[in-house]
Amino acid sequence: MTDESRLLAVDGVRFFGEMSASVSHEIKNVLAIIKENAGLLQDMLAMNAKGIPLDPERLTRLAQSIDRQVARGDGVVRNMNRFAHSADHASETVDVHETIGFVINLAARLIVMKGRPPQFEAATAPLTTVTNRFFLERLIWACLCRAIEACASEGTLSIVAEKTDAGVRIRFQGVAEDFFTAGAPFPSPGEATVCRMLGARLSADENAKEIVIVLS
Repeated sequence: MTDESRLLAVDGVRFFGEMSASVSHEIKNVLAIIKENAGLLQDMLAMNAKGIPLDPERLTRLAQSIDRQVARGDGVVRNMNRFAHSADHASETVDVHETIGFVINLAARLIVMKGRPPQFEAATAPLTTVTNRFFLERLIWACLCRAIEACASEGTLSIVAEKTDAGVRIRFQGVAEDFFTAGAPFPSPGEATVCRMLGARLSADENAKEIVIVLS
C-alpha cells in the first residue's frame, strides 16, 4: 500500500467513524425518549390498577410521542444504511444536489452542535457527475465543517451547486476574512488526497469569501 493509499484509507475510516458515532448518539437519544414514555405509561397503568381512571388525552400524547420517536429512529437508521452503501461502487453517477442534502441530513446533529446550519436549496433538476460517492460525501463534509467554523458570527452560510464548463462546482459561501488570513494549511493533506482521488479541485476564493469544490 502506498503512502497516499494509506492516507486515503485512514481518512475514509475516520469519516465513517465520525458519522457512525453521531448516528449512534441519535439512536440512543430516540431510545431514551421511548423508554421515558414507556415508564410514564407503566406509572399510569399502576395507578389505574389502584382504581385511578386513565386519562385518555395523556395516553394519546404518550402514543403520539412514541410514534414520533419511532419515525425519527427509522429515518436515522435509513440514513445510516444509505451512508454505508455509499462505498459500494468505486465510481458511479451521483446527483450532487441530492448528495449535499444527504450529508446535511446525515450530519444534522453535528451541525447543530457546531451552531451554524447552512442554507441549501436543491434544484429540481438533477446535477450529476461520475465520481466516488463516499469520498465526495467526505469532501463535502470537510468543506462544510471548515465553512461553519469560519463563518462570520453574524453571517449566513450557504451552499450552492451549479454546472460550469469545467464540470460541477460546489460553493460554500459566507466565509469570514479570518479564514484567509489565519495561515492554516488549506487544503489539509487528507483533503488534498481525497481531491486527487476524485479528480477534484479545492480552493478558497478570498474575494468571493467562499470555499469551492470543482468536480471535472
